[in-house]
Order: sequence, then C-alpha cells, then structure tokens
Amino acid sequence: MEDERLIELLVELHEGLPRLGPGNDESTLKALALCEHLPAEPEILDVGCGTGAQTLALAANTDGHITAVDLIPDFLAQLDKNVVRQGLEERIEIREADMNELPFPEASFDLIWSEGAIYIMGFDNGLTEWRPLVKPGGYLVVSEASWFKPNPPQEVRDFWNENYPAMRTVDENLAAARQRGWLPVGHFHLPKEGWVQEYYKRLGERLPVFRQANAADPDAQGVADMTEHEMSMYSRYSDFYGYEFYVFRRAD
Repeated sequence: MEDERLIELLVELHEGLPRLGPGNDESTLKALALCEHLPAEPEILDVGCGTGAQTLALAANTDGHITAVDLIPDFLAQLDKNVVRQGLEERIEIREADMNELPFPEASFDLIWSEGAIYIMGFDNGLTEWRPLVKPGGYLVVSEASWFKPNPPQEVRDFWNENYPAMRTVDENLAAARQRGWLPVGHFHLPKEGWVQEYYKRLGERLPVFRQANAADPDAQGVADMTEHEMSMYSRYSDFYGYEFYVFRRAD
C-alpha cells in the first residue's frame, strides 16, 4: 500500500476522535510543570500537532502563543474548529508545515512540544534539527515509544522491529539527548489509561464503523487488522514498552 493511501485511510479511521494517538491531559500538564523557567508568555511550537488535544491543553494552562504545525489538512481543520469554538484565535496559530523543514528563524521558541510525532523524522534527527529553533535555556518536550524492560518476548520484539526498528530504551534516548546538546530535566511513562481509555477504547468503538463503511476495500480492512493487532500487542506487553515523556532543556 502506498503511503498516501495509508494516510488517507488512517485519517478516515480517526475521523471525529479527540486523539490520534496515546496521551492524556494529565501527562501533558505533568511534563509542562517540569518546564520551570519558562517566561510568563512563552512562544510555543507544537510539532506534529494532529487534531491538537495537547495544543488546547497547553493553551489552557499557559499565557503563551502557540504555533501548531502538521502536514495533514484534515487534522488541522479539526483543530481550527476547536480553536474558534474556544475563542483562541489570538493565541493559537495553525500552520501546514513539514517537521523536517520547519519555516522558522533560529531561537524563535521558548518551548518546542511534540507528542507521539518525533519518530516520523527520527528521535535523533528531531533533537538535532529542532535545537536551533529553541532559545538558549529553552525547552523541548517529546513523547516517544520506548522500551521499559530488557529482553521483551519475541512476539512484541518482532512487532516493533517491523514497525519502528529505531525504538530504544529510555536510557539510550537520554544519552542521545545529552550528546546533542540537551540537558534532561525529567522523564516519565505515559500511564496505561493514556493508551487504553483515552485512545484505544475510542478507536475500538470506531473500528466496526470503519470496517462496514469499507467492506469491499482490502486496503481498509488491512488497516483495521493492523490497528487491532497493535491494540492486542499493548494489552499483552504494556509492561515492556510504551510512550516516555522526555523533558529537555537546551544546554548552552
């Protein structure tokens, strides 16, 4: 299946869902609280914002200006509706942009935020390419799929080797950040409810509708099968992996 077709089907599958991946507001705010030295009105860049659940949480809990970027117009349109509904047009700017080629000058932001999206360009590439955009002493917060325990069962190891072979341990990611000019401030696991209640439960309810609407489409059925397999992996092996929130400060 071509990438464009896969993205089209994933957009349809997630239509109307509040989140496009695991996460919850509590974890977003926990990570934000670790950014202790932000200015009163920080400039924030949310990279790979999707439909913007975390964008809205950041806006509700800071007095800053947020630039939210993503490549998928349908996701940005959903975020725009919520921004207008909440009267946040003056504080949230929505931009269609490629995270690999962000169109901003150096030292533009006090905080770069990216939940569940840095893997698209690679953890190390993100740490390197986004660093110049952060002001000296500013912060980078990302959530990234990470191994929590050594020696995972072969089944889940094979699953991630196929889907994200670059996935590493928490310690390996912290070491990579230090090597690229970041000071680790804190890190923590996204709790299981951020996967199950906030994402998989709603996605599981959506899947039968998606299957029925695409009953004659083998590509769509394949996406549904892939999604159910992913959910099964997490239900059985969540002790071995998950999202880790990493809070880094630019070391200068």
